[in-house]
Amino acid sequence: MEQAEVKHPSSSRRPIIARAWSGSRNPTQIIDDLTSGIAGCDPTLIATFISSSTPYEEVVGPLSKAFPEATLVGCTTAGSLTQDCYEAGGAIAVAFDRASFSFETCLLPDLRNYSMERGCEAIETAYYHLLRELEPDRANLFAMLLVDGLSRREEEIAASAYAALDEVPVFGASAGDNLHFDTTQIFHNGHVLEDTALVVIGASSRPVEVFKFEHFRPTDEKLVITSADPEKRVVWKINAEPAAEEYARFIGVAPEALTPEVFAANPLLVRIRGEYHVRAIQKADAEGALHFFCAIDEGIVLTRAHPEDMRDNLVQNMEQITERIGRLEIALCFDCILRRLEAERLGIKKDLLPIFNRYNMIGFNTYGEQYRSLHLSQTLTGLAIGSAP
Repeated sequence: MEQAEVKHPSSSRRPIIARAWSGSRNPTQIIDDLTSGIAGCDPTLIATFISSSTPYEEVVGPLSKAFPEATLVGCTTAGSLTQDCYEAGGAIAVAFDRASFSFETCLLPDLRNYSMERGCEAIETAYYHLLRELEPDRANLFAMLLVDGLSRREEEIAASAYAALDEVPVFGASAGDNLHFDTTQIFHNGHVLEDTALVVIGASSRPVEVFKFEHFRPTDEKLVITSADPEKRVVWKINAEPAAEEYARFIGVAPEALTPEVFAANPLLVRIRGEYHVRAIQKADAEGALHFFCAIDEGIVLTRAHPEDMRDNLVQNMEQITERIGRLEIALCFDCILRRLEAERLGIKKDLLPIFNRYNMIGFNTYGEQYRSLHLSQTLTGLAIGSAP
């Protein structure tokens, strides 16, 4: 178990953020690890992210009951990111103390029939309720999205939240299930939900920054999507050729060699409003089509990406955040599963752990990330929270 409460100059003060990690698969042990790890905090909200390979149904309810005054939110994951672990399993909890944070949540059920108009209205209602109750010192706002990672509604949810929340910085994640692509779950106050999204709107007296970065730059090599099903995020043809075969030829491997690790090593970029963003591939199916993690459509031009060193990129970006908001109490990280697969392929996971430790990073592996109005993949998004001024 990791118990890494944030330290403060005065030992008489309780931590504004407490965090815990459990590597157990036993629900009783997981609950004990998480509750004891955040016991020093008086949480107004607890975010818990649990690997789909653990019995999460037996954890969420008891954990919520252990802190009846706190709102519990979270989801299933494709792995954990902590100072000591970057693996497929595990469960983490991050508790936000009511002395420095205020929250309002908006539950969006029945994503199959999601309406952006109704979604915007519900998010706005939650936002205005938070503003009416907000204490004057809590001027630093942010919003966290948690979305069923198999719903294919992330684009609509992100766009709705961005529109409804005015200038509030938005970040988010798609729930995972360890690359099974079978079922992903959202947690809310002890309940385990499918086909659901959560919008968690927060305010703090501490300095905060929502961030997003990736370690790729564009090349001159291009592909064009010539046949696709945007609703299902499936591409049938690239350059008028069968998609999997053409992509395999493009990156120089045999079609039968296409695996999640190969996709992680050879991402594609799309240019949106002058900036490049990753469009990562989830899988190739038996019919030769490619399934993407994000929205894709006919006529889109994709650019081959060249990777930079993930370690150097991570340090550079975290240093810049530290320069802007000061020493970090915590960086809550939503990290694409393809980033961890790339780190495993390159054998650099052990090099990343000291970096996670240096910047107090904790989070989970996702099936996609949200930033502002966009749904992305193979990126790291999150919330950095600085020390007291």
